[in-house]
Formats: sequence, structure tokens, C-alpha cells
Amino acid sequence: MPLSDVSVIDCGQVIAGPLCATFLADLGADVVKIEPPNGEMYRSYRRTLNGEPYNPGFELFNRNKRALSLDLKSDEGGEIVHDLVEETDVFVQNWPPGVAERLDVDYETLRDINEDLIYVHVTGYGQSGPMADLPGMDAMTQHVSGFTSLLGYDDDRPPIRSQSSLADYFAAYSATISVLGALIDRDSTGGQKVEISLLEALAHNLDAAYEFYNNLGEELERGGRNLYYQPDMLYGAAEAADGYVSVALLLYSDRIWRAYCELLDRPDLLEAERYRTVEGRVEDVEHLRSKFEDWLGEQSVEDAVDTLNEMGIPAAPYQTIAEAAEMEHMEHLGVFEEIDHPRYEELTLTSTPLSLSESDVSLRSRAPFLGEHNRDVLRERGYDEDEIERLVERGILVETE
Repeated sequence: MPLSDVSVIDCGQVIAGPLCATFLADLGADVVKIEPPNGEMYRSYRRTLNGEPYNPGFELFNRNKRALSLDLKSDEGGEIVHDLVEETDVFVQNWPPGVAERLDVDYETLRDINEDLIYVHVTGYGQSGPMADLPGMDAMTQHVSGFTSLLGYDDDRPPIRSQSSLADYFAAYSATISVLGALIDRDSTGGQKVEISLLEALAHNLDAAYEFYNNLGEELERGGRNLYYQPDMLYGAAEAADGYVSVALLLYSDRIWRAYCELLDRPDLLEAERYRTVEGRVEDVEHLRSKFEDWLGEQSVEDAVDTLNEMGIPAAPYQTIAEAAEMEHMEHLGVFEEIDHPRYEELTLTSTPLSLSESDVSLRSRAPFLGEHNRDVLRERGYDEDEIERLVERGILVETE
């Protein structure tokens, strides 16, 4: 596997940090997840499966890892991490600024132990500046960034957030890409620090919203079902006779404009002077969209999707999670994988989105139990059984069934 010779210590919690380490594990890295004696906060209860507490997100974001439960607040726990770091390639954490320093596992300390270490720190708002010490959770970042001001409709209800933790995911991807770059460049630079903030990661991925504001001075509006920068042009769900259809009726495209005129049997519109330019069509887009929706409202979802795609207007059916999960195409793509589990008997997980044509990138193992690999990890680093037993007896290491 591409990263089979790379070792990673994952001190991350919840999503952004652990997911970065998970992507490295998907690519073959040996990832050891270090957690406090009571487990990281995302092991918390969400549902019950097979009579046992179950958090779907924890199982998804911690696949392909081994687990070490260690009291980092103790002197001996800190010494163990320092021992492990001597032979580690990547260290990942997403604690608030200052926590790593208090635990003596900050970048400067660990770099002195291993000058080739790549150190990843993911924060909410960065490690310095006026907002650095504020809680940097995904929901906070979505609102602070202005992202949620583009969502939903103008009404009296509170702003909504994306139900996908986008800031966390974008930060994890950004951190992973940075680590891969650092690994490639390590022969030239040695180790280095990767600093990623949720705010910056999300800001980069808002479909150029900041570019509209900073360069054009546009006061951006909520897009509702459509594009925030063209809220009257249909780029989302519209109602058919028996459900909703997602349609990209982007009338600034000459191809889609011609398809629109053919669909509505309106060749005269092609000849109309005001519609010969994109500007003219955009100016009258609300009227043109309304005529299209009149047509759509008389079609079934299936017929509308078939007809629109055949004519060159991109369309797809609106579906719930349950409907999407049961799609034949999901099975064809291998989106879901089943794994055996000693506690839940069997789990179905969403597979890694990473893919290489000639290298194995796969879901190889379930998320580990708290402290499940304590003894294996420490034996590999030279600890004997007496030392390990003493650490267990003193509560430095915590083992669970």
C-alpha cells in the first residue's frame, strides 16, 4: 500500500483530526489512536446496536486504526508518547491551542525528539489572533465564516447549518493533502508542521463567495434551492407531478438554452432579440424558469429525468438517505462495505472515498475498542511485560474488553 512504511500517532478527537489520520490509514499507514483513560469524546453514546452503545460516526472515522489508551496528564504517559514519537512519521492532534504545550507534546518538544516528524495541528480558528482561543467546532465555524448566510430562505427562523460537518471534512482533507506533500518533501526539508484551521478550510470551499465580495463588492444573498450568486436561476429541486427533480437549468449555457426552447416547443424564443445574449436571458430568468416549472409540474419524476437528460439539461431525482442507500448504483460503486464486529456482529460502513488504480486503498479493520492494542503497541516499542503490567496497575494504561 502507498503508505505502508509510514507510522502515525493520532491524538485527534471527534472528526477533523481523526479523519485526517483515517485517510492516512486507508492508504496503508500504521495509525495508533491515543485516547485518555475514559476514551475520546466521540466514543459517546448516540444509539444502541445489538444491545450495546453505538456511535456510527466513531466507527466510520476510526477504521483501520489501532488503539492505545494512555493518561497523557501523567509523567509516565508523557514519557511513553515521547518514546513512541522517536520512530513515528506523523503526529496528528486537534486540541485547542495551548493543550499540547501543557501535555508536553507540542511541535517544538516533539521536533527535538524526532527532527523528521511531520506534526499536524488542526484548530478552529488558527493558533494565534483574536479568535484563536474561542471554541472552534464545526457548527461555530459554519456560522462565523458566513457560510450559513448563503443557506436556506429569507424567513424569521434562525440560520441553518449544513447537516454535513463540512468545516471538519474540508480541514481533514486539507491536512491529509498537506501531510502527503510533507512526506514527499521530507528528504529536502526534514519534518515540518502542518497548521490547518476549520475557518480557512471552509473559506476556501465556498464556491468563490469571498471573491464575489472582495472583488465585486456584492452583498451575497441566500440561494435557497439555487445558486447564491444567481438565486433566480434553477439549480436545485423543483416539483414534478409525483415528487421533486433536481435540475441544472443554467440558461447562460447556450446548449441548455437551446434544449430549453426545444423542450417547451418554443423555437420563437431562439429568434427573440433579447434572449440572444446571456445577459438578456439572465435578466428574464424568473419568467423563463416559471414556464419550465409549469412543464415539469405535469411530468412524473421518472419521465422528467429521462427527458431532460436526453435533451441535454442535467437532472436527477430527489431522494432521501434511505432511497439513496438502496440504489443499485451505490452497490455498483461499492460505496458500502460490511465488516465483522465482535460487539455488533456486523457493521455496514461507508467505504473510503480515496481510490488508486494500482494500489490497495481499503477498509481493512473496524474502529478499535478503547485501549485494545495497548500491549501490542508497547511491545513493538521495546516495553516488556513487567513494565506494561506496572503501567496498567498504576492506571497509566487502561484496558477494556
